[in-house]
Amino acid sequence: MQENTIPELVDAFRNKRLSRRQFVRTLSTMGISAIGISAIMAASSGPVDSKPIQHEDATMHLQRHDQHIMHQAQGNTSALHNDYAEDAIVEDSMYDRPFVGRTTIMARKNVIIAAASDSIIHVTNRTVHGDQVSVEWVATGIHTGDLPGLPASGRSFSIHGVTVVIRRDGKIVRESLYYDVAELRRQLIRA
Repeated sequence: MQENTIPELVDAFRNKRLSRRQFVRTLSTMGISAIGISAIMAASSGPVDSKPIQHEDATMHLQRHDQHIMHQAQGNTSALHNDYAEDAIVEDSMYDRPFVGRTTIMARKNVIIAAASDSIIHVTNRTVHGDQVSVEWVATGIHTGDLPGLPASGRSFSIHGVTVVIRRDGKIVRESLYYDVAELRRQLIRA
C-alpha cells in the first residue's frame, strides 16, 4: 500500500476517491485519535492540491516541530518566518483559501497571535508518518482580537484540532490546520 500524507487523504476524501470508512480507518491506523479524526472530518469541506514530498528522518521532524512550537509560544515571529519555505502553503479551516508564501502566512499568523491572549496549545498526540508530523492539540485562550467574522469578544475558548506539517529541506512546505470552526464560533458568539 502506498504511503499518503493526511492532506493527500483529505483531498481523496473530498474528491470522493476515498470512502468515509476507508478515510477514518486509515487515519486511525496512522495514530490519529477519534477526537483528531473528528476535527479533520469537520474541516474537510473543499478540494486542495497536493504535492509529493521527499521523506525526512522522524527524529528531525519532531525536533523541528518542538522548535516551531517554542518559537510560537515565545512570539518569535522572525524564527517562525524562517521556518517556512518561500512558497509554503498553509490551509486553515477558518479560511476559504490557502495562504501561499511566507509573507502571507506570517500576516495570518500575526492576526491569530493578536486575536488570542493567554493562549495555550496543549499537544495531546503527535505522530510522524512519512513526510509529515501530525499533531493533535487543544487550544485555549481568551478572544481579545478580531478574527474573520468574529470581532473580539473577550470570551474564553477551548477547541480540539489537528495540524499536519510537511517539510522539505528542513522548511515547512505545507501546513494544514483542521478544527471545527462552527464550534469555535459557538463558543465566541454565545450569549
